[in-house]
Amino acid sequence: MLLILSLFEDDTDDAGRLARQIIREIDALWTFLEHDGVEPTNNRAERSLRFGVLWRKCSLGTQSDKGNRWVERILSVKETCRLRDKATFPFLVECLECYFAGISVDVSWI
Repeated sequence: MLLILSLFEDDTDDAGRLARQIIREIDALWTFLEHDGVEPTNNRAERSLRFGVLWRKCSLGTQSDKGNRWVERILSVKETCRLRDKATFPFLVECLECYFAGISVDVSWI
């Protein structure tokens, strides 16, 4: 396989770019065969991002860096809650209650 890739490595077209990229990542391409628990695709990561992509598409995004930071953080909290099987809204309520009470939020479940 490396012999075939080396034939195209110096080309400046799409085939050359693809060959160089594969050569750079050849060691990582088969990791899922060598280690248990490593998925062969990135479907899990893509599914995790899907809600944020759809939200941005429907809402047309944000208008400021401050808005960008809020969205990235709230979507991160939402996804973490989903992965940990914890309801997002009650957690956010708890965060606000702790903030106004001046105490730390219990995030040991993360």
